[in-house]
Amino acid sequence: MSGSSAGSTCSLHSHGLTINPLDLWNPLPPPRTHKKAVVWTTEEEGTLLDFLASHLSQASDGNFKKATWNAAAAHMAHNHPLSLDNSDKTAELCERKFKALKKSYYAVADLKLVASGFAYDDEHSAMISLDNANLWDWYVKVMYQAHKDAKPFCNSGFPHFTSIELLLPSHGQG
Repeated sequence: MSGSSAGSTCSLHSHGLTINPLDLWNPLPPPRTHKKAVVWTTEEEGTLLDFLASHLSQASDGNFKKATWNAAAAHMAHNHPLSLDNSDKTAELCERKFKALKKSYYAVADLKLVASGFAYDDEHSAMISLDNANLWDWYVKVMYQAHKDAKPFCNSGFPHFTSIELLLPSHGQG
């Protein structure tokens, strides 16, 4: 039988693995595990921002060098030890978090402008109610490209606004 696979020793391909059905003693590799997602608390974000503020002299044009991010990771590990609920904050993750916080800063800065049409407060948010919900929807959906990062601040504040403002190269320039 030319079309039969009976007795074939050809490999089967399943999920990118090569398996020989005749070799039952060759165990499959262990299933892939995914790293636990890193969750940052407001307190941890504050710890990172305080550390960066204390090392601001090492930044050039608002960017910190790799050595500073490595030191930030060590600082985070010392101040927020690993636990079941607290994953490792590596240098790369610290840098990513700072970039994300800067995005949030710029979104909130736009909300604070009179032109946005919203009264924004760092503690209480944009305070969107039924009266201005349609305007908010237009702001974050229709004007999506310009204001997509504002969405989380509909009814939650941004406590790190002032801390990040102090870390930006434009602070104090006018």
